[in-house]
Amino acid sequence: MRFGLWLKHWLRPNGIGVNRMLCTILALFLTTACTDRRPAPTTEPYDIRRDGGGQIISAEADRARLLAWGGQVRIREYCASSCVIFTTLPNACLGPSSRIGFHGANVNVGPIGNQQMAKYLRGAVKANYLAEWQFIPQDQMHWISAREYKALDPLVKICK
Repeated sequence: MRFGLWLKHWLRPNGIGVNRMLCTILALFLTTACTDRRPAPTTEPYDIRRDGGGQIISAEADRARLLAWGGQVRIREYCASSCVIFTTLPNACLGPSSRIGFHGANVNVGPIGNQQMAKYLRGAVKANYLAEWQFIPQDQMHWISAREYKALDPLVKICK
C-alpha cells in the first residue's frame, strides 16, 4: 500500500511527478554507469597524465573530489575532452609542455553536453569553445599548448 501511495504521488496528473521520477531513474542509471572514474587522490601532488577524457558526469564527480581534497593537481602531457574541466580547478596547474584538446560532446540535450563542459571554462577559452571548438566532431581534436591556454585564460597556472 505504501508503494502505491508513493507511486501515485510521483505520477500526478500535471506531469511534474513523471518528469521527477524519470530524472531520478536517469540519475541513478548514470551514476552507476560511470566506469571511467579516475583514481582517488592519496598523495600530493596528484598527476593527471595522458588523459583522453571520458564521460562528463565521471569527470564532474572526479573534479568535485579533487576540489574537496585540496591538494595540488598537476596536468601532464595531454588532457583532452572531458579532462579539460580539471584545468580550472583552483588547485591545478598545467605542465609547461602539456597539450589541451577540445571537441564537441556526443550528447547535447539542454544543459547536457557542450553546455555542461562550457560551465567549467573561463575567458577566451570558453568563448572559443562556444564559438568554434564545440562543433569539432568527436573523432577529431583541436589542440592547444599550455602556454596558448594560459594566454586565453590568464587565471590558469603553469606548473614549475
